Amino acid sequence: MKKSSMIVGAVFAAATIILSGCCAAKPPASAPQAKPAAAGHQCCPVSIQKAMPKEATLGEEFMYTLLVSACCPVTDVEVTDVVPNGAKYVRSQPSAAASGDQLVWKLGDLDPGAPSIIKVWLTAENTGTLASCAKVHALPRACAATVVGKPALQITKTGPQTAILGSEVAYLVTVKNTGNAVAKNVVITDTLPDGLVHASGSKTLTMNAGDLAPGGAKAFEVKAKAAERGEHCNVAVANSANAGKAEAKACTTVMKPGLAIEKTTNDKQLFVNRTATYNIVVSNKGDTTLTDVIVSDVAAPETVIVEAAGATIKANTATWNLGSLAAGASKTLTVRIMSKVPGQFCNTATVTAAGGMRESAKACTDWLGVTGVLVEVVDDPDPIQVGENTTFTIRITNQGFTRNIENIVVKAMFPEETTPTAASAGGQVAGKNVTWPAVPSLAPKQSITYTISAKGAKAGDSRMNVEVTTKDRSTPIMETESTTIY
Repeated sequence: MKKSSMIVGAVFAAATIILSGCCAAKPPASAPQAKPAAAGHQCCPVSIQKAMPKEATLGEEFMYTLLVSACCPVTDVEVTDVVPNGAKYVRSQPSAAASGDQLVWKLGDLDPGAPSIIKVWLTAENTGTLASCAKVHALPRACAATVVGKPALQITKTGPQTAILGSEVAYLVTVKNTGNAVAKNVVITDTLPDGLVHASGSKTLTMNAGDLAPGGAKAFEVKAKAAERGEHCNVAVANSANAGKAEAKACTTVMKPGLAIEKTTNDKQLFVNRTATYNIVVSNKGDTTLTDVIVSDVAAPETVIVEAAGATIKANTATWNLGSLAAGASKTLTVRIMSKVPGQFCNTATVTAAGGMRESAKACTDWLGVTGVLVEVVDDPDPIQVGENTTFTIRITNQGFTRNIENIVVKAMFPEETTPTAASAGGQVAGKNVTWPAVPSLAPKQSITYTISAKGAKAGDSRMNVEVTTKDRSTPIMETESTTIY
């Protein structure tokens, strides 16, 4: 039987440091870190650790590692190791330059946090302890860069395309550095044309944007009064100490107000389910032809458009496209609207024209609900003898479903055969008549009830009359109840 021999090696070889500089902080005394064998505290730009297996077998390959680390950027990193006596070099990763028993690796640059690992394979040729030391050499590396940039100005000016004569016109001027260097001492000048007047009276306005970093921008608002009709253009120019200049123009057409709309109706008040007719008059009171004239009439959601001649009706909106409208011309449109619910509802007509012109007008109709008054009178008991009592019950009911009955006044009138003696709900008895205070309002499907106590005064066919008046009824409602007295 063949006998195997074992070789015992160091767990880690000593780490050799040849440069000094930045150092890793020592661990706290209360929490010491485990140290590899043959390694001490290191303070340098670059360090090396060598780790070998505890055991190897005679005649067989074994592998050890070299770990090279830097705590600051270094260059020309060179690692040197020696093949120990009793061992034979086989290969390494990366490959080494081998000369005799010396192995050399040129690693180039090394940065903090990016260590380099070298793996070395040897064959054990003798028994015993195999040991050797590796070393590392490096030079500190310092790098710097300068970015060469160029500033560039970009300017925009925005404002309304049209304005009404005498109105305020607002422009927004924005200057931006689109380059990659600071644009220094940026100044904007804006020269107003004769048709636009600044509040200061100055024709040339100056705005200081200062220094603009790359990508930086500043915006300024310029306000002027539209003083003359016609198209007016003004140019804003941005200048700087090192970025040249840029300019932008904005034009506004000043128009004399000429678009007008009027909406009328004779149906100020209608009952529900009735249709109101509205007239819309669109006119051009200016001195130029209006184009793209469009009229839209929006009805209230509680109403419905029944008819709008010449219009396109969609949902609750009627739209007319009139095209152009000459100076001094007008156009009359008609729309008919109905409501099934009571209330005052308005509909608004709006006309627009090219250039942003817009005018509106509205008209309203009060749709009234319809009340239904039911008057009931009963007596109990009937018949009665002279001197006996009976009770009359009067009930007033709003049979409608859309409107309250207002200002209800009830009066009872007795003949000679019966005499009232008392009344409920504050009724006042005066001789043969009974009256109650007016009731302000009675909601749909609601009732009010009164009672009268009366005595038989004379034999005969007594006819008691009840008279009911309300706000919207000029003729009283009459109800008669017959009582037999014997």
